[in-house]
Amino acid sequence: MNRPIVFFACFYIAGVLLGEFTRFKATTAMILVVFCLLIVVAGYILDWRGNRRALLVLFLLLGLLLSRLEMEESKTSLVQFAGQRIVLVGQVSSGPDVRADQVLYQFRAQEVIRGGERYPVSGTVRLQVKDCNRVFSYGDILKVSGLLIRPDTPGNPGAFNYRTYLEREGIHVVLLARGEDSLVKTGAGRINPLVSAALAVKQKLAAAATHSLAPAQAAILNGIVFGSQGLIDQETRQAFSETGIVHILSVSGLHVGLVLGGLMGLLGLFRAPPACTAPLVTPVLLFYALMTGLNPAVLRATFMALLFVWAHHLGRDRDWPTTLALAALIILIWKPQQIFNPGFQLSFTATWGILYLGPLLAAGLARPLRGLSESATRVAVPGLRGNPVQQGIPEKFVRVAALALAVPLAAQLATVPLVAWYYNLFSPVSLLANLLAAPLVGLILLLGILAAILGLFWLPLAGVINASTGLFLDLFLSLVGMLQGLPGAVIYLPTPPVLLAAVWYGGLFLVVGICSGAWGPAVLQRFKNWTVVATALGLVLLLVWWPWTGEGQKLVVHFIDVGQGDCSLVQTPGGRNMLIDTGGWRDEFLSGSGAGSQVVAPYLRRIGVRRLDVLVLTHPHEDHAGGAAYLVKNFPVSLALVPPAALTGGSGGASGDETAEEIPAAFTALVKNMEASGIPVEAAGAGDSLALDSRVDLKFLSPGEMPASEASLNNISLVLKLTYKDRAFLFTGDVELEAQRKLLERGEELEADVLKMPHHGSRTLLPELVQQVRPEIAVIQVGAHNTFGHPAPSTLELLEHSGAKVYRTDLDGAVIIETDGHGLQVRTGAGAY
Repeated sequence: MNRPIVFFACFYIAGVLLGEFTRFKATTAMILVVFCLLIVVAGYILDWRGNRRALLVLFLLLGLLLSRLEMEESKTSLVQFAGQRIVLVGQVSSGPDVRADQVLYQFRAQEVIRGGERYPVSGTVRLQVKDCNRVFSYGDILKVSGLLIRPDTPGNPGAFNYRTYLEREGIHVVLLARGEDSLVKTGAGRINPLVSAALAVKQKLAAAATHSLAPAQAAILNGIVFGSQGLIDQETRQAFSETGIVHILSVSGLHVGLVLGGLMGLLGLFRAPPACTAPLVTPVLLFYALMTGLNPAVLRATFMALLFVWAHHLGRDRDWPTTLALAALIILIWKPQQIFNPGFQLSFTATWGILYLGPLLAAGLARPLRGLSESATRVAVPGLRGNPVQQGIPEKFVRVAALALAVPLAAQLATVPLVAWYYNLFSPVSLLANLLAAPLVGLILLLGILAAILGLFWLPLAGVINASTGLFLDLFLSLVGMLQGLPGAVIYLPTPPVLLAAVWYGGLFLVVGICSGAWGPAVLQRFKNWTVVATALGLVLLLVWWPWTGEGQKLVVHFIDVGQGDCSLVQTPGGRNMLIDTGGWRDEFLSGSGAGSQVVAPYLRRIGVRRLDVLVLTHPHEDHAGGAAYLVKNFPVSLALVPPAALTGGSGGASGDETAEEIPAAFTALVKNMEASGIPVEAAGAGDSLALDSRVDLKFLSPGEMPASEASLNNISLVLKLTYKDRAFLFTGDVELEAQRKLLERGEELEADVLKMPHHGSRTLLPELVQQVRPEIAVIQVGAHNTFGHPAPSTLELLEHSGAKVYRTDLDGAVIIETDGHGLQVRTGAGAY
């Protein structure tokens, strides 16, 4: 068996995946492993030819066993307390993750105190602390009071599953604590001295950047050097993601390689004997990995670096497929669930691309560079000796330049499907960004580490070094901003089908096999027909997947789960997109971060929406319009519609109607920002219509005339009715009793098949409204565990008596309704999990 470690790793990974999708019991897997092990031992003794196959099956069963053991052992009795306020005693089991608005800890539970009773417990908890200035350390014993929750599964199809992510990290519950009085340190427990030393050194080293740089610069430097991303702002992270260099902000193979190169250079400078290289490098790399948190990319790079260094030290052959497979096997034996971690997948896939595709790409890129060299030689100045142009480009430079281009290109080609799957984007500027960033990052990393070490002795010395570091950081950020601003710098894509990814990787294997001449004529002939079939299949899948905006025959309405708020996307048969409200979380008007950036934008990108033809903001409350600031900045918007009262003092010919409440200043600023950025903002009201699609009739039924005393912000909500052939949808914003009564008094045609319930299903609902609408389906957009009592029991009872089928985003997740103008097809986000 050639390269047995590669086969062992592949079968082990298959076993881990088998455990995930079959939910085998660990005891059953244990019996199978023992049985297979006996067969392997007997086969070895008897020199059985089929023993190699049995050994592969053994590794498959080991993957199955260890993955199930990891999941079953992480289960905790704390789940029974979910949804309750408790006092939990336990120990901080990792370094703190400091964020701008909170601190996260891994917390090993020991005891629950509830109602005067004490219950011994075990398991790891994610501790989330807000409004507390104290930061606790690894090993501290804490007594914490707070709300214990189990994260909900995502409500929107394809959204990040936080519950599953935590469970794969061995965490099943989250404890929410707020305020200084919610945490009390009662002592210190037993700790791993090596981990404690690494975290203590990291804290002291990071203090040098915090002391001598601006907060934003310090956050980025500590992200580059130590992988601490908590204090990096959202806009910076987005810029790095869209330019394809987000890996720079978390310690990865690039950083480990630079550290290893620095160590080798330092040892060479001091003329250390070659025999000392591996023994001296090993503890430093392992300690650096401990400091940076042992993330998958660091572990992969550290293991591979050490394996290569020790292979050289011992005079062994260095075979990259075996080294890569062994690194993966070591990590997955330790933590099998890491196979599902995007960082693990991207790190190993990028490394495979560099090592497998890189040499072929480098050879291909070297040819045109040599051609340039020969052209330069032909036009050289005659008789001018020593002229470097006459000599052409040196071969060493050609090889270095080709390799510099090939490495990021190979990594990008290898990770395209994964990046599209997890982040729904493709960055054409990634190659250029990585080429320009690598030298700067190396310099920043060198200066950052040097300043951090000097800061251990005297902080002003760190300040001297970091004066230069700050300049390079500013240059780096300017470069990233410039690349992000280039036309076509990022292309957002819908989530690709798994089969398309399989065709992509199969195509890469075929291309390399053919171009490198690694396959003989017989093998090439065997794959000839398969290549044609795979290419055709790939083109068909691409045509199906690509977000074409051509016309269809169906109207699709997405009631997106944004928590306690409203957001609905209408996709017309003519390919137009209208977003009604944007959701919004607390303080999102001010921070710009929340439902818009974390829920709505990813949802739109996953389904291939790249622009909004119409944005309707029904009224100025944050839970309906808070996400708009992010969306209008990141999506082209052709037209924005708001209630007349919301345009007081603005353009668009609004009358500035009086309201019983003042329009929030943040909403007014939002409207002005939209107008300043070239988005037409117009007022809509009762009697207006919108020509969104020739096959769709869209009319506004409210707001109409109303006494100022009744014109609350809820009551000035835009109410619109959308009709497609025989089917109609009624969107009611947050209208309350007064506005509902006005709708009935004006005799509007309210009958509709689908009713978006007003005000999240609150008790302010007129029975006559439901009687007039006579909905077949009622959708309530409401947040789970909300403190408003939504939806009201009286509203649910009224809908039940009306015969309407009720869908709730807190229970059903996103509600997606398709119609061809005759029938209605409903699917929900909860049904996707």
